[in-house]
Amino acid sequence: MNPRHQMILEGDNGAEQLFVCPHEGCGRRLVIKRSGGLVILDRGDFFALHYGGTPGLEISAGVGDSPSFPA
Repeated sequence: MNPRHQMILEGDNGAEQLFVCPHEGCGRRLVIKRSGGLVILDRGDFFALHYGGTPGLEISAGVGDSPSFPA
């Protein structure tokens, strides 16, 4: 089973939100654009299942029939 990493919000400039993975040795970073779109800055642990969010926004990625992640 792949490890699960909860991403945290590190920055918000009103138009974009920066999420980072705080897990040791991972380092995934991504930007969510409020207008739509996602940019991965650093891939981090490719095999980890990343999830997280803020009020009104929830992100998760899984493979196949992955179970739901806690909110």
